[in-house]
Amino acid sequence: MSILVLTATEFALPAALEARWMADLPQPRRDALARWPDARARHRSLLGSRLLGRGLRRMGHRGDVLSSLRHPPRARPTLDLGVDFSVSHAEGRVLCAVSTSGQVGVDVETISPLLAANFPLYLNADERAWAGGDARRFCSIWTRKEAVVKAAGSLGLAAMARVDTRGGPRGAEFAGRSWNTVEIPVGERHLAHLATAMDKETTAVVTIKRVTREALENADADAVVVSLR
Repeated sequence: MSILVLTATEFALPAALEARWMADLPQPRRDALARWPDARARHRSLLGSRLLGRGLRRMGHRGDVLSSLRHPPRARPTLDLGVDFSVSHAEGRVLCAVSTSGQVGVDVETISPLLAANFPLYLNADERAWAGGDARRFCSIWTRKEAVVKAAGSLGLAAMARVDTRGGPRGAEFAGRSWNTVEIPVGERHLAHLATAMDKETTAVVTIKRVTREALENADADAVVVSLR
């Protein structure tokens, strides 16, 4: 059982590349993205889809791997390939996690001056006390919570308030289940976490691959690989 996490640096897509990547998507998704007026938002979404396609192929899937990709309203995107996946992006970074080991969620954020004290509705007292005035600690809690919510298939900030990360730096409780959270290395300006449901019967191997721009543009190019157990 395995989980593959792909990370990439955000970049603006030339018009020809944007058109080529759009053509890889199902028609409903192409139509939806074409209506987005924000080019940067379109490019981030396309980068996430590109990472997803690359991850699926590295896991052995062939052909038009994104043909069954659906983005239902008010629900997580889905595929008909027997895997779970999660995509996240923040200014400068794009991440995608693909899992054959059950539910998975990933979140990346840019570390900002925001502090835990400003979010009493979403962080409990113990979480706010642990984060204190440290912006990186606040971002750590936030990305863990959002990754867990995504893995659980929930939506919205209200769900994040119910995620309890007091179980330790790698654990969380949500929706009556225990979740494992792992920090993903994404540089000093960002922080990211992967979340998976804890299963004593299954041990998943997590592999992280940093994918270069050249590798994204050229499907045959090699990625730089960093492994995490």
